[in-house]
Amino acid sequence: MNRDSYFDNYRGFLILLVVIGHYIGAFIYKNHLMEFLVITIYGFHMPAFAFISAYFSKRNNLLKLVRTLLIPYFVFQIIYFIFLYVIGRDSNLELLEPYFTLWFMLSLFCWRLLIDKIIKIKGILAISYVVAVLAGYVTVIGAFGAIGRTITYLPFFILGYTFNKEKFLKFADKKFVKIGSGILLAIILVVVYFNCDHIDFDVLIMKYSYEKSHLLHWGWLYRSLIYIGSTFLIYLIAVVIPRKKHWFTYLGQRTMSIYLMHGIIYKFLQYQTNLYHTINTVIEMLLILLFAILLTFILSLKPFDILIRKISSIPFEKLFTWY
Repeated sequence: MNRDSYFDNYRGFLILLVVIGHYIGAFIYKNHLMEFLVITIYGFHMPAFAFISAYFSKRNNLLKLVRTLLIPYFVFQIIYFIFLYVIGRDSNLELLEPYFTLWFMLSLFCWRLLIDKIIKIKGILAISYVVAVLAGYVTVIGAFGAIGRTITYLPFFILGYTFNKEKFLKFADKKFVKIGSGILLAIILVVVYFNCDHIDFDVLIMKYSYEKSHLLHWGWLYRSLIYIGSTFLIYLIAVVIPRKKHWFTYLGQRTMSIYLMHGIIYKFLQYQTNLYHTINTVIEMLLILLFAILLTFILSLKPFDILIRKISSIPFEKLFTWY
């Protein structure tokens, strides 16, 4: 299989942000630098992941989707439950209420399963945005089946599905576009740094209803602005992402092992150690950030990648064979 170094670089960058975001997320209200980093990361990394994932969803086979997404999801859902049960934090296994990061696996399965059908609907991108904005008024969706997030991030998936890489790069490779994008990114980072105190994290991640976020009347406007901002950042960063293969490109080729396994380690540190209760200084927080970067590269090593591939190759079809 021929790899696309450009998208591998983008995915590698995003998975690095995912791990960093989770490991320093607990410090969001302890230090301004950490707050800035967390707000910046969560402002676009999962929308961008939905966008990039869609680009590689042109050929969807149900059997393959079950193997690569549902089987790993159920395996790690059970692993999470066993861990949480042993330490006394959960006593009921709910297979369709994803733990921690696993929601993306269910959402990606649904998106890939439906995209070939819904993409034929005229104006589906606009419709998906409207539905996602209106979904914020619904208070009963909850975490079941990751339905809420599946709806919320669907516009980014549709946008990525229709993305034309060749046309985009033809425009993005122009010198003035690269320079302009770099300047715009720098300006955005400066603005966010000096204003992140005014950005509500719970609103930014679009996980909760407007009522729960205390934005019953203006929630639609805030969410609309988040969609516009995240979309702009996705394309802006797409301009500056390296096109050629580099030493870090392989991270984007092994995102699954990193994504699935870093969460278990984080939950262990969160629940079974005092690490996050004892860290207060900027130096200590930066050390956790460096640990997250190191962990990302460790989990990208071949043994972990092979393990996930083994899980994905479990012959689940035999469970449905009648003799």
